[in-house]
Amino acid sequence: MHLPEIDRYAHGQSPLHRLDPRLKLLALVLLLLATNLTRQLPGALIALSGALGLVLLSRLPLPFLLWHLKAPALLALLLGLGLALFTPGEPLLGPITAEGLLLGITLIMKVLACFLYFLALVATAPLFSTIRAARSLGIPEKLLALLIFTYRYLFVFLDRARNLSLAMQARGFREGTNKHTYETKARLYALLFLRAYEDTERILLAMQARGFSSPKVPGLPPLNREQLLQALPLFTLPLALLALNFLW
Repeated sequence: MHLPEIDRYAHGQSPLHRLDPRLKLLALVLLLLATNLTRQLPGALIALSGALGLVLLSRLPLPFLLWHLKAPALLALLLGLGLALFTPGEPLLGPITAEGLLLGITLIMKVLACFLYFLALVATAPLFSTIRAARSLGIPEKLLALLIFTYRYLFVFLDRARNLSLAMQARGFREGTNKHTYETKARLYALLFLRAYEDTERILLAMQARGFSSPKVPGLPPLNREQLLQALPLFTLPLALLALNFLW
């Protein structure tokens, strides 16, 4: 089973790995803002091209990128298809309109660009360093602690799902496109969420019994001039996109 280890390749030697995580988070916020403000196809194309450039700079393995892009790509395709089918305009091919197709392609490019930004800038730093960077930027400690716990126990949840799936197969269960499969899967997911809720209560009680009251997430040391200069080229893309949005 594949596990969502977002920082599996966080200790590489690429130019993005060497940047301070605080500056990468700031650049990520600006990139997401600038990309979502883009309304025209050329701007979306520039955003996607810039995202692909960042991915190449990150030197992340292609299988890692493709596995994490499966769900976003499917979501983007569904949203783009919906726009192509239901946007009023000049008919192009059946119910697909020219205006809808243009909007759909633009949306697909923007969604893919946003997720590529995230992978290139977040997957190139250890997760706890990114959490500390977020704390240094003023994100509340409780929110960050919740994020850490969620990420940690996601692996427990997936491991339990794998064990239950193996147990079902050992008892003769075989997946198919029939009512029995759907009912069995629904019971499996219900059991997983019920156990996750019970685990949450036990973990909370155990932490309180050990004196846990409020989370403490340390920040990072102050930035120096060299770190700022290294990250300066990273901010040219969001600034260019923002300028392009204002010009159009």
